[in-house]
Amino acid sequence: MATGVPGASRRTGPSGLWAALLAVPLLGLALLLGQPQLDLLWEHHPSHFWLVLLTASVSSVLAYVTNAAAGRHRDARLVLVSLTFLASAGFLGLHALATPGVLLSGSNAGFAIATPIGLVIGSLFAAASASPLAGPRASWVLRRRGSLLAGLAGLMFAWGVVSLLGLPPLDGPPPVHEAVGPFVVLAAVGVALYLASAWHYVGFYRSRGGVVTLAVTLGFVLLAEALGAVMLSRNWQLSWWEWHVLMLLAFLAIGLGARDEYQRSGSLSATFGGLYLEATLARIDRWHAQAIAAVAAAGERGESTEPVLADLRHEGASSDEVRLLAEAASEMRRLNASFQPYLPSPIAR
Repeated sequence: MATGVPGASRRTGPSGLWAALLAVPLLGLALLLGQPQLDLLWEHHPSHFWLVLLTASVSSVLAYVTNAAAGRHRDARLVLVSLTFLASAGFLGLHALATPGVLLSGSNAGFAIATPIGLVIGSLFAAASASPLAGPRASWVLRRRGSLLAGLAGLMFAWGVVSLLGLPPLDGPPPVHEAVGPFVVLAAVGVALYLASAWHYVGFYRSRGGVVTLAVTLGFVLLAEALGAVMLSRNWQLSWWEWHVLMLLAFLAIGLGARDEYQRSGSLSATFGGLYLEATLARIDRWHAQAIAAVAAAGERGESTEPVLADLRHEGASSDEVRLLAEAASEMRRLNASFQPYLPSPIAR
């Protein structure tokens, strides 16, 4: 389907190279676990705090931007992707409080295991974004968008309060492994869900392309690797630091991909074009066509186009998007003026 969303343009790349790059963290983790003498202990609290805080901040920005785009176009898939980022960011922020001596004098199990919990919850939203909930059943997600957001925020708040007060079952000292007991099973399920989601997004990328689509695909794989490292590593060892870095790389890859797409297209709508549902793309196409026609018609009548452009801004179009629509309308008027004299009047109309 042809679409007016620039972000849906096809971008292809060497899949073998990406697969090789994504295998590097797994090989590094296998080496550290297979050669324990290489898995050095490095307990540096300030570095941990700022690394976790930076990662949570990047993920929070992604959650906000994707949620804004999802709300504007009522796209269920983007709603679920934004909740993936929010779950990861919120619980990772709680994990920052597990850094002894930075904000709190000590830590407990609740703060320590917050990261795998957030990643597992994020994997559920990621899997849902590649399921019928982001297709034939999208209306269910859209009707409950506010409830899903409020429920996730409430869960994170409750987890933080219980952990801060040291109440059961989140009291007690931090475990040596941050995924312990039943959390190991949950983490394994989360890894499988992230990988399954990434596989579905490979299909989206092959059919539509788009830098953001590729970045989200890579991000899901990196989050799966991070969750696997959480299960296998011991606190403060190099294998433990690896999953922190993997999470940062996942969100940076998506953030840089979104920035590149936005700079290329000049439109927030186009930035996530490769992720939208087909119904969303059709609505955006119709809106663009109607907007261009309205601006062109005002110009042909000799009226100022500024009131029409102001209405578009009121509807949520960015300044760059309004500029592109005005340029498209001007080009359409120029083409009309060039060809109209040579066409029979019914065809010209």
